[in-house]
Amino acid sequence: MKNKKGFTLIELLAVIVILAIIALIATPAIINIIENARKKAFEDTSYGVLEGLRLDYVERTAQGVAAEEKTFEFPNSGLKLSGEEPAYGEAKIDSKGNISFALADKDKKWCTKKDATSEKVYVEEYNEENCKIDGTTGGGDVPESVSFAEDSWETIAANVKAGNLSKYKVGDEKEVTLTGEYAGTYTVRIANTSKPAECDGADFSQSACGFVVEFVDIITNAEMNAKTDENPDGTNAGGWPASQTYNLVNTTIYNSLPEYLKKMIIDTDVLSSHGSDDVNNFKSTDKMFLLSTKEIYGSNPYQGDTTADNTRQLDYYKKEGVTTDNSSRTIKQYQEKDCNWWLRSSDFKMSVIFHSVMYFGNFARFYPSYVSNGVAPAFRIG
Repeated sequence: MKNKKGFTLIELLAVIVILAIIALIATPAIINIIENARKKAFEDTSYGVLEGLRLDYVERTAQGVAAEEKTFEFPNSGLKLSGEEPAYGEAKIDSKGNISFALADKDKKWCTKKDATSEKVYVEEYNEENCKIDGTTGGGDVPESVSFAEDSWETIAANVKAGNLSKYKVGDEKEVTLTGEYAGTYTVRIANTSKPAECDGADFSQSACGFVVEFVDIITNAEMNAKTDENPDGTNAGGWPASQTYNLVNTTIYNSLPEYLKKMIIDTDVLSSHGSDDVNNFKSTDKMFLLSTKEIYGSNPYQGDTTADNTRQLDYYKKEGVTTDNSSRTIKQYQEKDCNWWLRSSDFKMSVIFHSVMYFGNFARFYPSYVSNGVAPAFRIG
């Protein structure tokens, strides 16, 4: 008779450990699939609402009353919908049939928005402050501004385009919530609103022209150029556009911004200085950028920045009287501690140097690109 042997305790424990590891690996993926399915389902619901709104406008047009603006509250909107209604939100049809809405699901996990100037519906994580109709209409009406802190980014952009800046003052602050790797709430401020005639020059950086917003808070610490096999010395060759921090700012950090804010950010033609291995300045088209030496201090300390004649001091730093001898207003913090932070200016006399701002505000020229400094980018709204 054969001897029937069962599993030993060690074998059972091994099986349990393996199953636990599989569950640990699989659970986040399953949760992610479920969340994406919920997101897509709510997006489909919102497109159903869009069709219902269009049908309502057509029916009212047939009745001769479509010229009236109409607002719908959700739920219980009264619309004829093929699917279910959103649990929260508001929609508006203006006199010309332009539709805008901001809708939230029952768990307030997702928000879908559409403005009156576009046919696109976009979905993002719910945020009470911004899951609102932006007020922009197809007829060109500009929503009334209240303040930089209170207005939605859509309202801010519409007023900037219209030149209505009376409620937006240089130095005004606002909070922005990032997701992903840099998830958290950060403070930004208006760094510039003016655009003098020099901004129209063919070789003038637009990074200090128009409506510029900068991060007051440092988002992360990073090396401008880490030492790698491709760049064993961590040089500044290629300047700002070739740096690792350029990619960090214009991909990872940019993609962590809310979708409604990314829609309002305009491309900026940025000039940046060259290092000792290059002979010409660099021009890049950026969504986000670091500031330059002159844009902070109003001068070119030690003559290390070759674009000093191609940009200007930002309104905020000029208003605060910032110079190399009066620099306390340049101090920024990372995790509630004063921290050095990078500028995009490479030093044309030294092959590994990018300029930066010291933790106590002074200008720092001698910082190798392979050390970590703070990253606090800026962008333009328009």
